[in-house]
Order: sequence, then structure tokens, then C-alpha cells
Amino acid sequence: MRINHQTYIKASPEKVYATLTTAEGWNAWFTDHTALHLDENGKGKIILRWSNYGVGKENIEDGGDILAAVPNKWFSFQWSPGNKPTTVKFELRPSKDGTLLFLEEEGYTISPEDLTACVGCAVGWGEALVLLKMYLEFGIVCKEDYRF
Repeated sequence: MRINHQTYIKASPEKVYATLTTAEGWNAWFTDHTALHLDENGKGKIILRWSNYGVGKENIEDGGDILAAVPNKWFSFQWSPGNKPTTVKFELRPSKDGTLLFLEEEGYTISPEDLTACVGCAVGWGEALVLLKMYLEFGIVCKEDYRF
């Protein structure tokens, strides 16, 4: 199964890429305490972290290998929201005075745990891209106080 989303962000591909490839960028719009190491070959590790997340105030950590990072064009990594790792790919395309951002996540099985994770991530990525857009276009930073 595959999740697909796309959005237009009125920010340059360089700015979008810089946000997707730094811990500070992720922590501004999606996570807190994320760690990201990216080497000169476009490989590395990403550990996404959320503190006191959701109604249960859970601490969540997930992440894995960064598979590809091509400046201002691609960023791809693995994480494990279900039974096994999935691959998340961001493609950036210049458009007008901004960036068309395409997100694809694939690798889910038909197990009950993966189906639940896939539905949750399909909704979650849609919401997350709105947060990314708000951050890059208006400078709105996601703070713990505003998370559900």
C-alpha cells in the first residue's frame, strides 16, 4: 500500500529542502527533539521524536536510515510506524514562486497493525504538510502547547 500527498508551498525548493534535512527544521513544524545526521553522500540517520504527544501524553521515537538526499530535489528515509519499515519520499519541484512538494510513503503490508498505521499516517501526513506549509509561508512554529 502507498500513501500519496502533494501540496504547493510558497517557498523556494532550497528553503523546503533545508527544512526537511535538519533537526531544527523538523522540530519547527512536526516533532520535538528530533536528531538528524546527513553526510555529504546524502545518507545518514533520522530519529523523529515527540514528547508528551496526544491524549495519552506519550513519548514517541521512530526513524531509521536516510536513503537519499539530493539538494533541493529529493529527501527519503525509512521509519517503522507499523510492522516493518516503510519508505517516505519527498520530491521537490520548482513551481511559479514556490515548490510543489510530493510525499509518498510505501511498504505497508495488509496486517491489521500495518493497516492501522497506514490509515493513521495517511491522515497524519496530510496534517503534517499543512503544518510545514504554515511554517514555511508564515513562520508559524509548532509548539508543544498546540499539539493534541
